Amino acid sequence: MAVGQEILYVFPDSVERILEQHLSKYSLNNDKERVYLDLARNDKFYRLTIGTYFVDRDDDVTRWIKASNRLGLVNTKKYPLLIDVDFDFGAPEETALGTFGKREGKVKRTRVLMHGVSVKFSKNGAILKE
Repeated sequence: MAVGQEILYVFPDSVERILEQHLSKYSLNNDKERVYLDLARNDKFYRLTIGTYFVDRDDDVTRWIKASNRLGLVNTKKYPLLIDVDFDFGAPEETALGTFGKREGKVKRTRVLMHGVSVKFSKNGAILKE
């Protein structure tokens, strides 16, 4: 599949309404700042967090967002979507991959400390924590 084709994620109505409430009030600091969504899950719940990035920066999050075709739909707007495995297995620097059979310790791993609004929910949309 080409990166130009979108993979659109549609969240449960209860989750989408909460995200819309927060996103409609979101204040960005300048014209280069944008919103993205971060989706994580474990065996008990999902967590969606609203994050921001700057389109003119060359950092890991911005590169992954620009390379990704995943989008989260909230009302009528589409927001870039990163998922937890991007941070577990994504290689933010293509030049630092190591060689076959000897990659461990060569690939840069990244974690992002999220400060935005989060909503925890079950697969059927029951809100566990806002």
